[in-house]
Amino acid sequence: MRSVVTAAFLMAFSAAPAFAVDVEFRPVVDCATHPGAEHLAIYSPQAHCLAPAVVTEKDFVRLERLRPGGGTYLRGKLTEAAHLRFYDFTLHHRFRPMALLVDGRPTRVWEVGGPVQSNWLGITGGYLSDREADQVADRYYAEGGRH
Repeated sequence: MRSVVTAAFLMAFSAAPAFAVDVEFRPVVDCATHPGAEHLAIYSPQAHCLAPAVVTEKDFVRLERLRPGGGTYLRGKLTEAAHLRFYDFTLHHRFRPMALLVDGRPTRVWEVGGPVQSNWLGITGGYLSDREADQVADRYYAEGGRH
């Protein structure tokens, strides 16, 4: 009986997803030049597929939840290495689209205007509701993320 309970317990927790505050900043690329790339589910003016992430939530040293004017605004502070990587990427990705994905769902697409010099990245806007932004912050903090 004990082995059955132990097996059921192990199966339940091995099937549960690992920590997943899934935040990704991914370039939007031409599907023809990136065969097999994931298709973007929301409108983008130039391209319609997603390249691998340049920045993920693992690159944050801090996540802040702000409530200016009553809405929820999230921003993540990048590690020094991630900041340099994102700056270099945006320097060479000018005038091309970038997407923010939260929990695997695209929430915003914008055109990179130039190199991003700030080490803080906004995580809200577009199709991300205040409730969803709060859920992202709650999961991040619950898993030991710094505020």
